[in-house]
Amino acid sequence: MATVRTAGKVPGAEPPVRRTQHDGGQSSPGATASEPNARVGAADVKPLTRRGSTTILAAVGFVWFAVCVVTVARWVSSSEEFRPAPRIGPDEMADWRMIALRVFEVISLIVLALFLWFSVVQPIRKTGKLSLDGRFVIGGLICFVADAFLNVQQYLFAWNSANVNMGVWVRFLPFHNPDAPSRYAESLIWGPPMYVYFCAGVAIVACHHAKKVRRRWPDISKVPLFVGIFVAEFLFDFIVENTVIRTTHAYAFAKTYEPLTLWSGSVHQFPIYESILVAAVGCVFTWMRMEAEDHPDGLSPIESGLVHWRPALRGWVRNFAVLGFCMVTLVFVYHLPFNWLGLIGTSHADLPSYLLPG
Repeated sequence: MATVRTAGKVPGAEPPVRRTQHDGGQSSPGATASEPNARVGAADVKPLTRRGSTTILAAVGFVWFAVCVVTVARWVSSSEEFRPAPRIGPDEMADWRMIALRVFEVISLIVLALFLWFSVVQPIRKTGKLSLDGRFVIGGLICFVADAFLNVQQYLFAWNSANVNMGVWVRFLPFHNPDAPSRYAESLIWGPPMYVYFCAGVAIVACHHAKKVRRRWPDISKVPLFVGIFVAEFLFDFIVENTVIRTTHAYAFAKTYEPLTLWSGSVHQFPIYESILVAAVGCVFTWMRMEAEDHPDGLSPIESGLVHWRPALRGWVRNFAVLGFCMVTLVFVYHLPFNWLGLIGTSHADLPSYLLPG
């Protein structure tokens, strides 16, 4: 009687499946080289969907969306808060600064319109679905509500009363200090676009240039790559913000941590940690986008747990998960450190009256 050798290769058996970087080190039973998105050496083997924090982030996104709805609804229905902040005197802006402020507002609207068109509208028209970039853009706009956290405890971030505004909703946010001012001019024109181009925008540009670098130096690791990205995003923020502050007086940093502040005490004082934190936020968004580009199915770690949800719910879960990622990144990487350093800070800017709260 013939015996079957277990140590050798059985005639007609499928070759063993190699584990790949994309399937998290797990083999796909029954996968063959003919299946899409799969790899066996040079051939393709369908990868297993990576596990991620999709459900947790979706829960965070859902809660934050509910907070936004309640906050904005209470603000809009408030006769005291939903109205333009008072124009503070006696200081008056120079005419050229007022013109620069209006130009900045127009440019910001154009930039936002371009992002909405190319990242949201066009992908939906072509595929019927939102792309990750589109979700980042929409997530940034929704997370703009969190911008009022800048002054939730003290007046750390000064707003120009000449901004196009309807006051601010800070009074209705969680953790608001009742003694903190709530009558200042949060910009409705140039504020929201900042949450788009400093998050989604820098990620799109960084990934574009990262591809060029990786083609030029295929063996480069992500450590030097992200060091370069961080430096570029730091310089971008530093140049943009200081240009805006000095030309328009649209905003200022009212109270900062002096050891990390340039031009301390002046109206143009600038905390260097502002650019550090903004660059860190940009790097996190860039990392997520780069991970999605490297994944064979185009999934970022934010979305990789969708397989555990019913297909009918996956669209909603993905949207809320990306929103949750945006909120967690902005709060923990930017807002909490900014507030902590501002609250312990001792450098007070010499502000003109139009940058003071009413």
